[in-house]
Amino acid sequence: MSPVQTAVTAVLTQKFEVSPEYIRPDATLESLDLDSLALAELALALQEALGVPVAEEEAARHSTVGELVATLNAKRA
Repeated sequence: MSPVQTAVTAVLTQKFEVSPEYIRPDATLESLDLDSLALAELALALQEALGVPVAEEEAARHSTVGELVATLNAKRA
């Protein structure tokens, strides 16, 4: 698991109490029951965890966990 994937999983499980078995690359953030406020909090938490800017649009409801991880991996490269 990449450091970004680990950070995304940690934030989703610890801050948003998402069960780890639901955090799959094809799972949408909406399917994880994250509303618009939670998405804003997710973007901020990931920014703090990874040290890269994360726009709310990058953590959109229709985004999948895999897409989010790929976007954040690219920012860290």
